[in-house]
This record gives sequence, structure tokens and C-alpha cells, in this order.
Amino acid sequence: MEMIQPWTATCVQVMNHTVNHARTREEAMEIVHRSLDRWEILILGGIAPGQARPNNPNQLVLFPEFALQGFPILESTEEWIAKACFEIPGPETERLQKIAQQHRLYIAANSYERHVDWPGIYFNCSYLIDPAGDIILKYRRINTLHSVSPHDVMDRYLDMYGIEGTFPVADTELGKIAMMPCAEIMYPEAARAFMMRGAEVILHPTSDNGAMDLWAWESAKRVRAAENMLYLVSCNLGGSVNGAIPDSFNMGHSKIYDYNGRLLGESGGPGEAVLPSATIDIEALRRERTDCMSYNRILSQRHDIYRDVYAQALFIAPNAYLENRMPSRKASADLLKDSLANAVARGSVTPP
Repeated sequence: MEMIQPWTATCVQVMNHTVNHARTREEAMEIVHRSLDRWEILILGGIAPGQARPNNPNQLVLFPEFALQGFPILESTEEWIAKACFEIPGPETERLQKIAQQHRLYIAANSYERHVDWPGIYFNCSYLIDPAGDIILKYRRINTLHSVSPHDVMDRYLDMYGIEGTFPVADTELGKIAMMPCAEIMYPEAARAFMMRGAEVILHPTSDNGAMDLWAWESAKRVRAAENMLYLVSCNLGGSVNGAIPDSFNMGHSKIYDYNGRLLGESGGPGEAVLPSATIDIEALRRERTDCMSYNRILSQRHDIYRDVYAQALFIAPNAYLENRMPSRKASADLLKDSLANAVARGSVTPP
């Protein structure tokens, strides 16, 4: 097996020019393409191979969560699909695919996706483009209340994509890469599932508070990296523009952690930044993962004994939208009410 040379991962922390105020799809896509114009400038100016790191041509760049569209606030499901969502691949992603091909880059991003196989549904989709310009990974966010989750249509989703397509890991010349966005960092099962499927790097496009450790969110990034012995590249929005939330809601502070939870770099604040940038050493990670004399958090697992606990628990039930479409993101409140009833019935939660 050919050794993987160290390579560079870079977060491109951009401003989110939201499309909520757009009156038509044409206006919304104009905003999207203006954002893509800016993305291309940042790539060419700061991180194109042969400029910043001529001795390390293998590079990957990560953009934040839903940085091209924002997220639905008052829009219904039908309105958001019609106005803001796009196909992946499609005309919007093709621009990134051409940039990746032209400059021999891996480019990772996140967008709200519509798909002909899923009418009346939109997904929060993270995707990875390789240097040939092909989309080699698509992951639709599972732990979400803003869009339909694969868990909400689980039976059909698993029939169509299998477990491999539900938790995709791309085996690349840079190593084995997975993606999961934003609040999924708060669900240990998400990262653990990717680790069990071989992931060595998790790309984490996010849209969070950044500077504050609200709900231990920032701590969770470090923990997910350390407990799963993988690199975590977390790219946050630098701020929001023209949205229904304050411009300063997203506070930047993008971060990269190594497989022991060590901080390799941080953007340092909100606003635009082509930071952090860090060296990813997959061979060092593999040596650590195969070391039987150290505290190996992977090899020391005993997950079988927990299986029945998970099997007996029930919070949000699967297939909630298999027949009935999610009318809007407000419907998530009903899911949580049902989850509470399930959790109380099984003794997982005790009401006051």
C-alpha cells in the first residue's frame, strides 16, 4: 500500500449572504452565484496549489454549512424548495467542480438539496468534490430539526442507499474522509458511526456561535476528534448578511483538531478568513490507531454490551415523513413532543 504524504486542510470561513429576502428563485440564485464568485476569489487568492504551499500540492478546502443559501425562517417547505434548494450535482455545484478540477483541489461544502427522487422534501447535504471534479461523497444530515432527516424516511432511504450511502466514507488519495455538519457534533453516535466505517478525517461544515461553548458545543469538537482518533476540520460561518438573525450570530473561530484532540489551528474570530490551515498526517494517525501499547480509544471498545440499551430506547420515531411531508421547520416541535412522550414512557426522561 502506497504511503499517504502529509497534506493541507484549509477552512474558508465566509460570510453567509442569505436568500430569505429573495422574492423569486431567480433572485435567490443570483445571490448564490455572487457568493460563488467570492468563493472562487478566496480560493485563487489564498490557497490554490503552487501559490501558498508549492511543496505540498495535495490540498483540501472546506466551506461552512449552508453558506450559499442560509436556512429557512418563515418559508414553508414548498417555498424553500422552490426558491432556495438546488440539485447536487447541478449548475451551482458545477462551478465548484470546475474550480476543483482546474486547480487539483478537494473542495467540500454544504447546501440545501432538492432531488427528483424525493419530491416535497429537502435535505441538508454535505458533499466532497475531488480534483477530477467529481462529487465523490454526499451525506444528508441525520440529526436535524430544520429539514427532513434520512431517519424521517428511514425505510425507503435504507432501501435506496444502504448503510454505505447513509454513512458514506470516501476512500481517497488523502485517506478516508467523512462529513457531518453543525449540531451533529453533539451526537456521539454520528462521529462514531463514521469511525466504525473507517473514517480518518471528518469534515465539519458548521454554522454555530463559535466563540461561546454553549451546551459544550466547542468542547464536543475536540472530544469527537480525540475519542474517535481522527482529524476534525470544522469550518464555521464568519457571519450572516441580510438574514432574519443578527449578523453576528455566527462568530467564526473555525478550528482543526488532530486525532488526540490537540488544536492545530483556529481562525481567531468572525468575518472572512482563509484560516485555519493545518497539515494532516494520515500515516501518523494510522500508527497511533494500530498501537496496542497505548490508550487506544478505538481498539478498547466494547460496544456490543450497549446494543440492547439502544434497541430498547425510543425518542424520535423513524419514518415520521415517509407518508406525510414536513410542512415547515415548525413541525419539528411536534416531533419533539412525541419524542418526550416516548422517552417518559420508557423511563429515559422524568418530568418535573
